Amino acid sequence: MRPLYLLASLASLGTTTAQRPTVTLQDAVYIGTTTQVASGSATAVVDKFLGIPYAATPERFRAALPRPKGSATVNATEQPVACIQQSPSNPSTPESEDCLFLNVFAPHISPPNNTNTSCSNRKPKSKEEKQKKAVLLWFYGGALAFGSILPTSGTSLAANQDIILVACNYRLGVFGFPGSASLGLPSNELNPGFRDQKMALRWIRENIEQFGGDPGKVTIFGESAGGVSVDSQLLSYWQDDGEGGEGEGEETEKVPFRGAVLQSGGLHTFNRIALGVGVEVTGMGTGNREGEEPFVTLAKSLGCGEGDVVACVQGKEVEEVKNAVLDLNLLFAPVDDGGQTSVGDSDSARRAGRTVKVPVLIGSTFFEGGIFSDAALQATSLAEWADVIYPDNATAAKAVVEAYAVGSSWDVATEEEAVKLLHSDFQFACTTTYDADMIAGIDIPTWRYVFNASLPNGLASHGSEISFVFGDPQSTPGNEALSAKIQKAWADFAKDPSAGPGWEQYVTGTKSLADLGGEGDRKSITLVDPEAVDSRCSVFWQAYDPARFSQP
Repeated sequence: MRPLYLLASLASLGTTTAQRPTVTLQDAVYIGTTTQVASGSATAVVDKFLGIPYAATPERFRAALPRPKGSATVNATEQPVACIQQSPSNPSTPESEDCLFLNVFAPHISPPNNTNTSCSNRKPKSKEEKQKKAVLLWFYGGALAFGSILPTSGTSLAANQDIILVACNYRLGVFGFPGSASLGLPSNELNPGFRDQKMALRWIRENIEQFGGDPGKVTIFGESAGGVSVDSQLLSYWQDDGEGGEGEGEETEKVPFRGAVLQSGGLHTFNRIALGVGVEVTGMGTGNREGEEPFVTLAKSLGCGEGDVVACVQGKEVEEVKNAVLDLNLLFAPVDDGGQTSVGDSDSARRAGRTVKVPVLIGSTFFEGGIFSDAALQATSLAEWADVIYPDNATAAKAVVEAYAVGSSWDVATEEEAVKLLHSDFQFACTTTYDADMIAGIDIPTWRYVFNASLPNGLASHGSEISFVFGDPQSTPGNEALSAKIQKAWADFAKDPSAGPGWEQYVTGTKSLADLGGEGDRKSITLVDPEAVDSRCSVFWQAYDPARFSQP
């Protein structure tokens, strides 16, 4: 099928006579804008469609449903609202429960030379334009509690790499992850935030050809909680039938993606760290009561402790629910729903082969913990950290302290620096190593990286690679060159995941870790021995998987 673009006259919207990109979908006609982007020595044109709804207006705590058919004309030129955030309201970032929107950035398709009508079929002219593009779908991070697509621009990737970038909002916090089976929520609605992502994938499968994309060439990628989201899709589509229901216990033929990129996050990170150690070291979720679902705590605070608790909370004003969550400092997270959207033990699922076996690109930044202030870490000494990680194993706790102590083989001058390095390794870098080893160990093609660019504000910390992927690095000539190489690597992976991002597949103990902007070449990508990054990680293996590792 050729892209069903149209050309529409802006005069019909009462603005200008210039022509704008228009696409006709089953629910509406969407009119976007074009933008010019410097691409090498030339200028590329990108079509932008902002705020396209990919699902019907959602009902609180319920799975998203498809959009009804329609024929209205919609001006897709304004950023959509964010989903409700688990953070104080910000007037500059409007929020709403009606937030299931996505943005599309696509290489421009030139109109026919003889176009002289205000609305005509738009057909690709060149061989390059006729070829359907690979698609990248972005899931943002934010602890599954905050974040949106507002900061994400795909213009650079679309212009420089000839791919289509889609970014979707999904519900967060209690609105996305209520996790209350005991209160009557059906199993297929325990994690509506992950269901939203599945609906976005369905929308791409049904509509992306109209934008010039290939529904068979979709790669999902995300950072931090976005990586958790990617991992959840990898593990849930093994059982899923591709339409949101339960499958037959095998990988479905309808898996709507063929590659996955996990940037500083995965289910192992969230399930084992954020729900245990993470609460104690960051303070987030300290209102969660032992033995009581956070939804139950919330419901009681809202006067909904009796009767149909879910219906009662559904009837409360959104600000009342949001403020109660903030006041109580509750943490809502994915729960095991039988593998429909999430699993309780990702390690066991992978060992049993219950995962979609598509190629994976996985990595972390060199100093993930650098983004967290001293005040954000409630555990402020190595001994505190060690006791939190190994509360019942004094020998293992001692090994952690010795590994990170000032004066050890690591270049740390103060205990504060040592704590941040430990946090960086334990919560992110070493979990990435653990996950990469496990994924590669079940014969899934795996590529691994560490982002190690030199940045004006310090070492490469959590999330600092995002601007390089999207083509907006902290501006130095070296970083701009590095950003171009990183963009190409991600795009090459999306165009052909089996061929990889441009370096050797990851194999433990070989020179197969891509160092992005490291000391060897700040402007480029070099291969290094993973041991250069992983050598501290052995003290954490027992914490990650006590059943497999009997020694610290």
